[in-house]
Amino acid sequence: MELVKQGVTPHQLALTITLGAGFGMVPFLGLTTILCTFWALRLRLNVAFTILIGYLMQPVQLALYVPFVDLGQTIFPVTPIPFSLEKLSLMFQSDWLLALQQLWFANLLGVVAWLLCSIPLGVAIYFLSRKMLYRLLPAQPAA
Repeated sequence: MELVKQGVTPHQLALTITLGAGFGMVPFLGLTTILCTFWALRLRLNVAFTILIGYLMQPVQLALYVPFVDLGQTIFPVTPIPFSLEKLSLMFQSDWLLALQQLWFANLLGVVAWLLCSIPLGVAIYFLSRKMLYRLLPAQPAA
């Protein structure tokens, strides 16, 4: 924890937590690392800690994958894809290319639903964590 806090303001640490948690829930496997790295570098945050938080959110990412895709299919007027193993197997047996296209599109709708949900959630996480960090971390002397 000392390495995480070293030379970092509560604002930067709260932003790191917010980005790691938010990008850790994106319903697109493998995108977490890219998003965390890009935005941490762009905002000059602790890249390793941002990615670590993103990885710690993977159980939440997996748990929310289907709900985000379902929400995306509900928001937009599309025919929903069934998420049962039996129906997905039948889809792939009948036409695997069409099934792959439908799953890709459903996943894209899930990412849009995640984006709509993650903005208010991210704001809440940021302000709550920043308030807690200002209380927990000692004030750093001005350079």
